[in-house]
Formats: sequence, structure tokens, C-alpha cells
Amino acid sequence: MKGRVVCLLLATVFVLSISEWTESKEIRMRRNIDRSIIFNRRAAPPSWELLRRAASNEEHSFFIALPQRNLDLLEKKYWAVSDPDSEDYGNFLSQEEILQIVKPDAKAVQEVLLWLSKYGVSNIKNFGDAIRVTAAVEAVEKLFQTELHLFRHKVTGRKLRRNLGTYSIPKYLTEHISFVTGISDFIPDRPKSKRTSIKSRVSATRGVVIPATLQTMYQIPSTLTVTTNASQGPVEFQDDASISLQDCDTFDDLTNIPHQPAPTIVGPFSGEDGESILDYEYITAVGQQAHNFFWTEVDWLYEFTVNFFNTTDVPLVISLSWGWSEGDQCEIESDCRFVGGDSTLYVERVNAEFQKIGLRGVTILVASGDSGANGRTDEYCLSRQLYPDFPAASPYVLSVGATQLEPNATTSSTVAPVCKEYTCAVNGTETAVSYGVASFTSGGGFSNVAPQPAYQKSAVSAYLQSGVKLPPTTYFNVSGRAYPDIAALGTDILIVMSGYPTLTGGTSASSPIIAGIITLLNDYRLKRGLSPLGPFNPLLYKIGQSHPAAFHDVTVGDNTCTEGGCVFWCKGFYCAKGWDPVTGWGSPNFQEMLSFITSFDDRRLAQAKKTKKKNGKAKQVLSVVN
Repeated sequence: MKGRVVCLLLATVFVLSISEWTESKEIRMRRNIDRSIIFNRRAAPPSWELLRRAASNEEHSFFIALPQRNLDLLEKKYWAVSDPDSEDYGNFLSQEEILQIVKPDAKAVQEVLLWLSKYGVSNIKNFGDAIRVTAAVEAVEKLFQTELHLFRHKVTGRKLRRNLGTYSIPKYLTEHISFVTGISDFIPDRPKSKRTSIKSRVSATRGVVIPATLQTMYQIPSTLTVTTNASQGPVEFQDDASISLQDCDTFDDLTNIPHQPAPTIVGPFSGEDGESILDYEYITAVGQQAHNFFWTEVDWLYEFTVNFFNTTDVPLVISLSWGWSEGDQCEIESDCRFVGGDSTLYVERVNAEFQKIGLRGVTILVASGDSGANGRTDEYCLSRQLYPDFPAASPYVLSVGATQLEPNATTSSTVAPVCKEYTCAVNGTETAVSYGVASFTSGGGFSNVAPQPAYQKSAVSAYLQSGVKLPPTTYFNVSGRAYPDIAALGTDILIVMSGYPTLTGGTSASSPIIAGIITLLNDYRLKRGLSPLGPFNPLLYKIGQSHPAAFHDVTVGDNTCTEGGCVFWCKGFYCAKGWDPVTGWGSPNFQEMLSFITSFDDRRLAQAKKTKKKNGKAKQVLSVVN
């Protein structure tokens, strides 16, 4: 009897186990059928190598972009606070006010959070329109039904965990998720600044560029320093996560400027990196004594913009010397995809995040790129189209091109200690930077994603109708956002690295220079109790059209060459009088720019006072009548 019972029990257990196994298999099959495959990675992308499968207990982070609402209202608000002719000019919003505009439907957010919780994920940061998740690799693989592997960059040695094979999400979530980053996307490389030996260049009659060169050429008083809480900082990605403060002090000593305040550091910080040193030494050399930041982001643009927007204490001016082809933003491969979209979706979302940041009163500056109109993804001009750079081609950033000095520059050996050994440029004529002199050309052209904003239509139209030589119209989007907006010196730039002076260059030098000038203008406005400049482009174009003396117009040069060199079939754009897609409006005249802004602010303040007085009288009359 007992034996039969045992047999029956064993049989029952066996039947149950079979039943359970069959059911789980059916569930798995149904789950696979009801999922949307987002991407299928078959191999490591270019410049990367596959190392091994990621350990199941390693922690991995990723971001989920949730669908934003009211993007038309967001843009309307953005232009209202940016347009100098708007009544709302400078009336920036709080983080909460901005988030309330774009916040997704609560039910949709809850669906995504429930999905995460089903897999035991608990380290979740809900930003309202984005979610940051950190979980064990094992949990992440189950969430996306994929395998995570470790990849290593062949040049930098940087390691990333990314998927191999397919990755997917439940189909019912596709309407609640815009895209996911940190699973399949790889981060583009930064254009490396062109470092050269000083001795190999010092014989040139141009001389080396130091802060005193910029002060003389751009009419910045040498004693001008920030006295308010005006703040600034470069933004670095990937492994460019460090500067040497000792090198910065040495740079200040050699170039005869006061030591600058140590930065507030946000993000990873270790070692020493030449790209970061260039950015930091020149933003602080121009915007002297400002509240400095040094901001690093381990991932790419979307992650940065989300983290930046959701941080309370941020710099009012930021400079990004990074970029990649606008058409290949979601990855460094051409076949990348996100949920329901591709690089265009990524660019549009980052542009929305730029608007959110701008609505807080922050000015975003971006180097226009170092590979001309053709871009880094087509250095030999093999395609019959031009490749705009992003984020330089965003209408919500101030895009900065590069110039160089003509050989007849005025030089000095006494303006700073470093000039005793290396002749320094003091003044001269600027042309667009050229491959023959600088080994790169200034990025510029027209976006294929963002339409041409109202603030630049008149200037761009004047350029296109000026008779200047243009590429075939099939090569570029004539109705797209045109860039750059402004330019500054970008070659023979002296920095101090590892204790020694060296020369470098790139639009990555030009962007922090202009950023420092924006900080000085912010300082002036803050002294008057006014708002910071925030998104600067509409005001910049107003200055360019009504007060051209605020710029040194650059009319010589082009951006037909790339970092790879020059071949006769390469197309590009040429400089012209006024604005052009090589150097924008040209380089700045700080004093004239400040003069225009001062008069502009005076008129607005007088009008506001007059309106207030008129409204006060109206209230008095209304009171008497009542």
C-alpha cells in the first residue's frame, strides 16, 4: 500500500513537472511572439573588438526615453524666452515647470515601471520623461531577452557592455518607450585636436595664440574678470575625464593671467587628458574668475542632457567639443535602430532635451567639427551628399567654427613669459581655417533633420543668393538649420600639458573661447539684475543683421577639405560677406557686442518702466471709477 502511494506521488510529481515545463515553454514561446525586436547585432562595430560575455552579477546601467507630450508648446516657450523681440525674453522656467510641459501620461510610465519590477529591478531613477535603471547583467538580459558582452575600443582601450544578437521589448510597451540607450548603442569618438610641436611651427610668422592674442583681437579688456555668480564649464564624454590643475596654474603663469578658481567637478575625474585641458584652459582664460565647472559624462548626448537637466546646480554656459554625423547618431554604424525609429528620432529627442536646458537659461555652445562640410564619416568625399555634424547642426545650440591668422600677423616676445621663448601673436587678419595650415577645416553646412529656424532665414537666404559658389543642391538640405553661427581662432593654440607648452588646434579650441565671451556678457547682465543670456542664437543674429561691427567678418576660405585631406572632387561651402556656413558671422568684437546688448537692455528696461507706469495710472483710474 505504501509503495503504491509512493508510486502515485512520484507519478503525480512527474506529471506536474511535465505540466509546469510545458507551460513555461508555451509562455516563453508566447513571450517571444509578443515581443518587438529592436536590433540584431551580429559583430563588433568598427574600431571595437569583442572580448567576452559579461558576468551575470556585474551591474549595468541604461536609460529609457519615455514619449514626451506637448513638444509644440515646449518649442513655443523656448522661442518666446529666446527671442529678443518677445515680451517673454529672458523669463526662464524652473525644472518643474518645464517637466510639466512634456511629462508623459502617468499610466504609460506606470506600465514601464511595472515591467521593470517584474524582473526584480529596484535601482530605478524616474525623471518624469526618462528612467535610469541600474541592475545586474542577468536581470538586464532577461528584460531585453539578449546577451550582454564586453567590447573594447581598439585605440583608446575603453570597455563597454553592449548586446550581441537580438534585443527586444514586449510589444505592448512600444507605445510607451521612445528608445533605450545603453544596450546596443556605441559612443562616437571625439575629433582629436591637432597637437604639434611648438618648435616645428614657431618659425611661422603667425605666432602662437595665447589669451593675450584673444584679448587684443576680440577687444576684451585684459583686466576684465567676472564678479557675479556667472558660471561656465566644458562638457567631456568617454575617457576625456580629467585635467591637471597644476598644468592649468602653469598655463596661467606662462600666459600672464591670474590663477583661476578650481572647478566644481561633476562626473568621473582621474588622470590627465589633453583634449579636456584645451577646453578648460581656454574657457577659463577668457571668462576669468567665473564659477567654473568640469562636467564629464560616461555615455553620449541623450544621457548627458537628461542628467544635466535634472541637476539643480549647473553652469550657465557649457561648451561641447564633440560631435558625430547627424545621420549616424544612435550608433557608429549605419544600420542602427531604436524603438520605432533611428538616428532621426535620437536627434529630435536630444533637440527637445536641448530646449529643456535652454529654458532654464543655459547657453549651449558646440564645436562645428573638424572635417569640413563632408564630415568625418566621408573623409574622401565618396558620397554625392554632405554630412552635417550633430550636435553642431542643432538649432538650439550656438555652433562655433574656426579661423586662422594670416602670415602677416603682429607678434610679440614680451606680452607674456612664454613669448620670450615662443613668439606670440598679438593681432592679425583672420581667414577660415584651412587644411594646408591647420590639417583640418571648419565644419559647416545644413541639417537634414532640423528645419531652418526663423532667426537665421534672412541671413541664410542672403548667403544663398549672393552668387557665391555652392555645392549642387542635391548635396545639402537648403531648408535645414544652417551652421556655424560664429567663429574664433582654432589653430596654433598654446596649452600646457604634462608641465610643458604645446600647440594644438581644432574647433574644439574655438568653442570654449566663445563660451568664455558669453560668460563675460552674462556677468554684465547679472550685475544689472537681469537674467543670463540663455539661448543666444536669436540675439546673435539680430546683432549680426543690425550691428555688423560686432563681428570681424571672415570672407576668405572654405570648408571643402576634410581631416583626411583635399581631393578635387570634394564639395563644400565658401566664405562670403556677412553670414556663411564656414565661419558664421565671423569672429567677435566683444566691446561692440557688449555695447549693442547694453543699448538693447536699456531700451527694454525703459519700455518696461513706461509700461509699469502706464499700468499704474490705469489702476488708479479704475480705483476712482469704482
